[in-house]
Amino acid sequence: MLRVTLFALVLAVSATAQPTPFAAVVRQTFADLLKVPLAPPEVDVKVASTKTEDGLVIEDLSWESLDGEIVPAYLIRPAQARGPLPAVICLHGSSGSRESMATATFGPGEWTTPGAAAPHQRMLGWARELARRGYVALAITQRGLDRRGPAINTQANLLLIQGRTAMGAVLYEIRQGVTYLGRRPEVDAQRIATTGMSFGGITSFYSWLLDDRIRLAAPICGGVGSLAVFLEKAQRHSYHGTYWWVPDMLLKGDQGDFAAALAPRPLMLWAPTEDIGMPREGVDRFVQQVRPAYERAGAADAFEVRQPAGEHSFTPEAFEALTAFLGRRL
Repeated sequence: MLRVTLFALVLAVSATAQPTPFAAVVRQTFADLLKVPLAPPEVDVKVASTKTEDGLVIEDLSWESLDGEIVPAYLIRPAQARGPLPAVICLHGSSGSRESMATATFGPGEWTTPGAAAPHQRMLGWARELARRGYVALAITQRGLDRRGPAINTQANLLLIQGRTAMGAVLYEIRQGVTYLGRRPEVDAQRIATTGMSFGGITSFYSWLLDDRIRLAAPICGGVGSLAVFLEKAQRHSYHGTYWWVPDMLLKGDQGDFAAALAPRPLMLWAPTEDIGMPREGVDRFVQQVRPAYERAGAADAFEVRQPAGEHSFTPEAFEALTAFLGRRL
């Protein structure tokens, strides 16, 4: 099986403090699976408004992406920063948006998704909190979620019959965000990270796999672990939408195979042991595949996996683990 061959090649590569040439082959393989170009996409950003509050500058942005889609985002940065800052692309879960990540109040709270009859609990204001802590935060409303209809699963089905993938379309927009951040004078283009919860967790991880301009990824409850184990152990295969299933991926490699090839680029997983979207056995296999590559690269502390007791949830503890990892590695 080609998955085994890919992992064997990763193990055979002589790891150094720099990414190996094999990493470029892996990124191209992943781009081919997603049916997208590997080259960074262009972007033309429009700024609708700028305001300063709470010691932060908040810019209301948008840009055109594939299929004429308009991507809404907030760029939030410290008002009095000196010198280029590290930047974090913030990606919400399936019931969130740029607005939920940018609320003035930070922490668990109630949020009502457009069209929903009742509010639900989620982590609010965490992109703004990252800006308070010295980062430039780019909070993006992801394709097919919130007011960006039709729903992502509908889009995924329509794209598949056109020879495209929903994951590729979503990552294209995130990579446009990377392009934009790299042009901002307030941003250190060598220190750009992605992070997100659930839907945003898997897109933060996959954007890191695809784009070497992203130095660090920290997916939270993102369905990261082992596709093979998920097929075998998952309580409910329908838990993940169509967007999550990248066609033919296991013919090339499991998630851990791809991640191992990118050592020593920093990676953190927040993986609660009872999260049904990422069985514990799959996370354990991911660690077994990835940790040796980081150890050979002399960067064991650049790979961190937290497996607390609990279910699928973005907790204050997860946020503090995220910021601690960013502080050490970004």
